[in-house]
Amino acid sequence: MNLVRLMYASRMAKGVDPDGLTRILDASKRNNAALGVTGVLCYSPAGFLQVLEGPPEAVNELYRRIVRDRRNEEATLLAYAETSRRRFPEWSMAYFRGDGIDRALLRGLTSEKAFDPMAMTAAEALRFLTAVATERRRFLQQSAGDE
Repeated sequence: MNLVRLMYASRMAKGVDPDGLTRILDASKRNNAALGVTGVLCYSPAGFLQVLEGPPEAVNELYRRIVRDRRNEEATLLAYAETSRRRFPEWSMAYFRGDGIDRALLRGLTSEKAFDPMAMTAAEALRFLTAVATERRRFLQQSAGDE
């Protein structure tokens, strides 16, 4: 299967209603699933960090829309590469709040003291999202085991 992984950082434009983020996430989950795209989005007031994985045509078109979307500013491509496997196959769009992430986890993955995707290198950003997703998977598995 021909897949790509695209990772970018951006900032939310001033004046954008944070409730609008919920609408964006809901639409992203529906649209991404239909396009065969998976990924993770992490947000804090410092910005967005997102990974999209899937067929090149779909991922490229999504990123073009993101760059043109006036709700985003300073969209910065951090990494783009072909990949043989998805890192986030179970999520059409997982969402994490950066201010809710364990600071010890953050300190172990980046030189930053707070979540700021615009200050992360591509390697730090991918390690960070992978670690956060791993923690979420553990939590979900434990929750399912408690039922």
